[in-house]
Amino acid sequence: MNLIGRETELNFLRDRLRTGRNVAVIGPAGIGKTALVRQAMAAMPDALYCPDTSTLKTACESLLAALGVSVTAPDNIQRKRAVLAALHGHRCYIVFDHVQRVSPRLLSLLENLRESHPMVIATRSLAWNDIGHLKMILWDFDTLEPDNLNEAAALRLARAEGERLGLHVPDPRQFEHDLWRWSRGNPGRMIALCEQAKHGGYVFGHRFDVRLLDLDRRIQELNRS
Repeated sequence: MNLIGRETELNFLRDRLRTGRNVAVIGPAGIGKTALVRQAMAAMPDALYCPDTSTLKTACESLLAALGVSVTAPDNIQRKRAVLAALHGHRCYIVFDHVQRVSPRLLSLLENLRESHPMVIATRSLAWNDIGHLKMILWDFDTLEPDNLNEAAALRLARAEGERLGLHVPDPRQFEHDLWRWSRGNPGRMIALCEQAKHGGYVFGHRFDVRLLDLDRRIQELNRS
C-alpha cells in the first residue's frame, strides 16, 4: 500500500513506534488515520489491531480474535480476565482504531494494558464529549494530527484512484478541479467521490451528487456505532 502525500506523517509514526512511544492519531473521518496506522503496522508483525473499541465487550472480543484465542465468556469481567491472561508476557503494540467515547469500565481495561503494552489510539477528537474517560490516560501520548492533502498530493491521489477504478470522464482537468473543490484534500472523501463517479454519481457540467456521498458517510457511521 502506497500512501500518497503522507511521507512526513508516516515517518513520524514509525519513529515513535521504533522507540516504544504511545501515540494518539487524531483527525476527522476520511483523513486517513486507519491507513497510516496500518501502513506503520506493516513493520510490526506482532502488533495487535483492535478495530472496534466502542464498548468493553467489543474491545475484548477484538483483542482475543487478534490473538487467535477462542473464549466463551459470560460477562465482561471474564472477558477482561481472558484478555489480560492471553497478553501476559506478550510484549507488543496494541492498536485501538475508531475509538469513540470511552466508559469507565473500558478505561479500566486500557489502564491495565497500558502498564505493559505501548499503544496507538486512533480517534476523531480529544474533546471530552467525544472520547470521555479516554482523556485520563493520554497525558503521556505523542499526538499525530494528519491534515487534508495539499492540492498537488490530492491530484496525485485522484489520478491513482482513477487508474485503479478505470475511471473515464469527458474532461479530466475539469473533473480534477471539481474533485478538489468538493473534497478539499480529504483523502477518504476523494476516494468516495471517485467511486461515486465510477458508478454515475458525477455528471460533467453538474458535478458530484454530494447528497449520496453524505448518505454513504452516515450509513458507515451507523454501521460502526
